[in-house]
Amino acid sequence: MMRKCITAEAIRQYAAASQDLAAIHLDEDAATEAGFKRPIAHGMYLMGLAQSLYIEEHQAQWITQYDMKFHKPIEVDNVVIFDFSEDDCLVKVTLTTEAGDVIASGAFSVKEV
Repeated sequence: MMRKCITAEAIRQYAAASQDLAAIHLDEDAATEAGFKRPIAHGMYLMGLAQSLYIEEHQAQWITQYDMKFHKPIEVDNVVIFDFSEDDCLVKVTLTTEAGDVIASGAFSVKEV
């Protein structure tokens, strides 16, 4: 299990790199208008972060396929808990808030490099 705070700076960096500049991710007013207290993280940022965190701990693995379902958004300045469970070449991951709400879940296939 790993914990990561989703910061506004990380979201700005991801938006610039991905060219996904949707206001809901970057602008307080747009996020508020959409019903959130703060901007929300990009789903693809969360998926990439899950993969990166796993690979940091398992450097002999290579991700060959992945699938992620997003259940609810997460606002910036919140902690996400990444819970990994491994079964042979399949890694299941669940992303939750500190309160236990599931943000996303999925799996990726891995192989030894």
